[in-house]
Amino acid sequence: MTEPPKTEILGVREYSAVIMLPLLIVGIVGNSFSIFVYSRKFMRRNAVGFLLLCLSITDFIVLVTSVPLFSYYKFPYIPGKNVAGSWHSRICAFSVVYIYPIGSCAKMISQYIIIIVSIERWFAVCRPLQVHIWCTIEIALKQLIITILISMCFNFPRFFEYSADLDKGVVNARLGHSQLSKKYFIIFYGFKSVVFDTVLPFIALTVTNFMVIRQLKKSSEQRKTMTTQEQKEAKTTLMLLVMILLYGATHLLNTIIKLANIIFQRYGQHGSHVMLYLHHVSNILLVAYTTATFFIYLIFSIKYRQIICAIFTCRSIEELNSTSNNVHRQSNATTKSLKV
Repeated sequence: MTEPPKTEILGVREYSAVIMLPLLIVGIVGNSFSIFVYSRKFMRRNAVGFLLLCLSITDFIVLVTSVPLFSYYKFPYIPGKNVAGSWHSRICAFSVVYIYPIGSCAKMISQYIIIIVSIERWFAVCRPLQVHIWCTIEIALKQLIITILISMCFNFPRFFEYSADLDKGVVNARLGHSQLSKKYFIIFYGFKSVVFDTVLPFIALTVTNFMVIRQLKKSSEQRKTMTTQEQKEAKTTLMLLVMILLYGATHLLNTIIKLANIIFQRYGQHGSHVMLYLHHVSNILLVAYTTATFFIYLIFSIKYRQIICAIFTCRSIEELNSTSNNVHRQSNATTKSLKV
């Protein structure tokens, strides 16, 4: 008699992989729409539109690289799972060694684009007369290039954290093993991951957004006298503020885990069941944030909704472009007449 197939025992890793998959799919589709929307010429004619296009692209890369690492790797009932030499093992081994560093690089770029957006909104709300000097597409492009170069330098060592036998699909820890590479763990993980991925972003976002919120409260009484263009700027600021606050909320647990790891000088998920659960909850929150940006744009941006509706109703997007230009001209004319 043949033995009945063994039932796979599901643990926190498998449940996390199942939860991740729909979030990743929705996020990939949503960011694909965002890339299409913000790549329209009339949507990226200012620094904010350009930065949101770049953010959508980097978030798309983060989500795509997360599929094999956070979902496929531990997804239950996949043929060949945990079998040496199977396609599943080979794909996962390749992903850990070569795709994981690319995703980490894109994640860092995405983080600092959020900071650039936050600073841009600080200028728009707190220093409106300096916006046209410091918040141009040219300056945003320079900031983006610097961010990409720094991120590549910081994440290049990740290519050496693991090695893999791609024929067998076996992964071996090298620099990524906290006990085998103490100096690397303390210097790279402590300096780069905690300081540059966690502490600096939170300080920058907390300070800029505190000042933006305070200024918005002061200017709330003046909204009745705002021009149409100024009201749109206020709505854009509110949308980006929601994004940034959601970023902080979803990244807080990840920050705490990283600080705990550096204190105990080891990856907590490898030594404690509680830290293992928190680690996977943190990953789910990070993916949920990247997925949620599509819905934030959809709720707060009228132009975004119009373009999405135009896609599904086969309406010409050029009509929206001409309408947007007419409204922009009328707003400028109104502003000039008020000044005169």
